[in-house]
Amino acid sequence: MMVKWGTENQVRRPKKLISQELLQRLQRRRNDIGLVFLIGHLMTLLATGALVYQTQGTGWWYLALFLHGVGIVHLFAPFHETTHKTAFASKKLNSLIAGFSGLMIIIPPQYFTMEHAAHHTYTQHSEKDPESIPMSGHFWGYLYYATAIPYFQGVVKNLTRLPLGKFSPNEQAFIPERHRETVVKETRFMVTFYLGLVTLSVALQTEVVFWYWLVPRIVAEPLMRLIRISEHVCCEWVADFRKNTRTTVTLTPVRWLAWNMPFHAEHHAIPNLPFHALPALHLELAPHLEHVDQGYLASHGNLFRKLLRKQFTPETATTT
Repeated sequence: MMVKWGTENQVRRPKKLISQELLQRLQRRRNDIGLVFLIGHLMTLLATGALVYQTQGTGWWYLALFLHGVGIVHLFAPFHETTHKTAFASKKLNSLIAGFSGLMIIIPPQYFTMEHAAHHTYTQHSEKDPESIPMSGHFWGYLYYATAIPYFQGVVKNLTRLPLGKFSPNEQAFIPERHRETVVKETRFMVTFYLGLVTLSVALQTEVVFWYWLVPRIVAEPLMRLIRISEHVCCEWVADFRKNTRTTVTLTPVRWLAWNMPFHAEHHAIPNLPFHALPALHLELAPHLEHVDQGYLASHGNLFRKLLRKQFTPETATTT
């Protein structure tokens, strides 16, 4: 039977695979676990930042910059969770951390919230999923996307268009008019903040912002693009979370830094489930999932083979 995108049938189906009692227990939101993850993440950034400082003038400096960047780009994890309003029980904490992490990774929270909601509603829909990765099922498209060049082109466009209230037709489709003013205000604040950082850096004649945030943020983004690729690319273009999303079973430190998002099919099964409950949900759903890879190397190895054979493009995928 065909399952249509965004229908009640699609939303409720995962909940039939686990008991109601377990689901109610897993859905409890907590401040303490979120704060533990957040403090750990910030301490990691302090440690890698100190490493950048200590290795200046040595060959290890380049590695330190990259490692620091890995921590910075993974601020997408708390950003993602707080825009879902599941990282903390406190609404104020969710909003505060969403704003902070959004500034660090250069993504407006309200814009992402609307875009990501459409992504969950129309996951792997060839026309309506705004987060589908445009590589046309080709290996060279995969490599180009992995450079993060298309990603940063989108970042620059957002910072130049959105403060002026200019929304593309695609953006108008997933951002209701009542939310556009908030998006405009957020992006204007972000641009003002970044210009302020530049002005302050010039006035103080310091390169701290450049070397401890901007450069690491840029050089590590390709790693984040590879992670994003692994979540849906070469999965079926259907409205079934068991087929359209990939879970990657990876090392505990990697999973911790990503706030459990490698359990991505589980997240798409129940998007409002707190991130700390995803490992438990994985134990229940794993037998029902079609795409579970053992590590990112295995995941991308499978992607290479499928992309080289030009499989799983929207034009060739079945929707039944």
